[in-house]
Amino acid sequence: MLVIGCNYHLTWQSNKAMRFVLTELKGNQAKVKTRTTKKEFWCNKEDLIFIQTYHNRVKARKIMEQTEVTQ
Repeated sequence: MLVIGCNYHLTWQSNKAMRFVLTELKGNQAKVKTRTTKKEFWCNKEDLIFIQTYHNRVKARKIMEQTEVTQ
C-alpha cells in the first residue's frame, strides 16, 4: 500500500541516498517531490520502494490512522 506523505526510493534513481516524498496518486502514476529542492515529477507506481525506517513506518501508521478517523 502506498501512503501519501511518506518517503520512498525509486527503482531507477541514480543516487541511492536520495529520498522522495509521495504527494499524489492518479491511476498508475505517482507524483513525488525531492525532500531538499522540492522539485516534483511523475513516475510509475511500480517504481516506488517504501523506505523501511522506524520513522517512516511510524509516519505511515499515523497517516493511515488519521485517514480512518476522517472517513
